[in-house]
Amino acid sequence: MILTTMIYLLVTSAIASAAAWVAESGLRRAGLPIRWVWLAAMLLGPALLTAGALLPPESTARLAAAPTGPVIELPAFEVASSDSAPLGPNEGLLLAWVLASGLMVAAVLRTRLVLARERRRWQEARVDGRRVLIAADRGPAVTGVLRPRIVLPRWFEELAGGHRAFVLLHEEEHVKGGDTILLPVALALVSFTPWNPFTWLQFRRLRGAMEVDCDRRVLKRRPDPSSYGESLIRVAARASGASLGLAAFSERPGAAALERRIVAMTHRRTRWGSFRAVMLTTIAAAIAAQACGVEDPMTIDERGAVTVDPRQTIVPDDPNATLPPPPIETRSAEEIRREPTFTPFTVAPGITNREEVIRVLREQYPPLLQEAGVGGTVRVYFFVNERGLVEQVRLDRSSGHPALDEAALNVAGAYRFTAARNGDDPVPVWVSFPITFQVR
Repeated sequence: MILTTMIYLLVTSAIASAAAWVAESGLRRAGLPIRWVWLAAMLLGPALLTAGALLPPESTARLAAAPTGPVIELPAFEVASSDSAPLGPNEGLLLAWVLASGLMVAAVLRTRLVLARERRRWQEARVDGRRVLIAADRGPAVTGVLRPRIVLPRWFEELAGGHRAFVLLHEEEHVKGGDTILLPVALALVSFTPWNPFTWLQFRRLRGAMEVDCDRRVLKRRPDPSSYGESLIRVAARASGASLGLAAFSERPGAAALERRIVAMTHRRTRWGSFRAVMLTTIAAAIAAQACGVEDPMTIDERGAVTVDPRQTIVPDDPNATLPPPPIETRSAEEIRREPTFTPFTVAPGITNREEVIRVLREQYPPLLQEAGVGGTVRVYFFVNERGLVEQVRLDRSSGHPALDEAALNVAGAYRFTAARNGDDPVPVWVSFPITFQVR
């Protein structure tokens, strides 16, 4: 489950990144803010994943409540977890995920602690009529979340008056635009999936978009792109490296990043610019909608079915199976496979690899539910054809936890049956049995 969740987040974040890139191009042509599309891209995957976990699919409730006829009842599986069991693949991936997130959080906290220690040495001052903090070699930047303050380096006074005015305007726009709150939110999203390269790409683009939006707002207040661009270049040549915890005027950008900002601020809207912006934004929305079509690992298929590799399901008979009444009618396989129903037979299908199935079920036990001591019983329907191959798997009765329901359904490929027989003829049948997850 952890692997499928990671793949799901990778795919959705890749789609969201493509959509945000197209949307940014359109919004920039229209002279509109672009940072929100990158924040939305960072939020899309986790939001869809959370929605899938919190909102049980309608198909689950429908299958659980659907009235069906009697089918073959097989013995129950009880899958227990113990603290002494070795880590499985899911547990290992979950542990690696948690460690990566912990390291990311620790790195951000360490940065904040370093800034807090430095701040004790910063001095209060008034520069060009504004209250600021003067640091030895930090900034220009804005620090603080709820009470943001402008931080300027000592060399700031060496700048010409016009350049100083632009720098202060830029930092004020960071504060007014709420960037000191937006940045911690973005860092929290990166900390949730620090192993995801698309999340880092989105974060980097968000940082750049915050600067471009700030540039646009400054030039709206004081339209002088030439002087402002010169200010960017002068500050970029001397500014200290930006911290993860700062929304900075300059993050010592490379030539490419600085060029993008200057191109953005000198771009002139054309007659066709608005039309192109609308078209690109529409295309971006269509791309983002594709993320909703990616199968959420927290839900099950609409039919409650799981694809099974027939080569994995060849078996002998189970001598413990209870024989049903003698045959009284014959129906076609097509009619039987439509829905769980009783099929006349004289020899029941048998499960021959119970130990393997229990092992797979134990691996599928959702680690988060395991650690929380949450268990439950899932009743599952299997449709076994005339060759003993599993063709369909459906949910009969939900455990009340979609993740447990999915775990029970995901082990379909591990089951091995014999074919049921009606006299000497193999027949397709539906079988049903409960699977219980519990923590001992």
